[in-house]
Amino acid sequence: MNKLIADKESNVFGALKLIEQLYLDGEIPGYVFRNILREHQDKINVSDFVCYKKKDEGKE
Repeated sequence: MNKLIADKESNVFGALKLIEQLYLDGEIPGYVFRNILREHQDKINVSDFVCYKKKDEGKE
């Protein structure tokens, strides 16, 4: 049963990474991507995605 749950989580993560690429390519707006991530934040770690990574302190 644990393997089935792990497979589902990795499928969700993979799908979200593909959606992230659409966001990075400018195909979907940022708010749409963030809303999709919020819907799945209980299943995956959203800090692995570009829009939630901390910016470098030296850059503005």
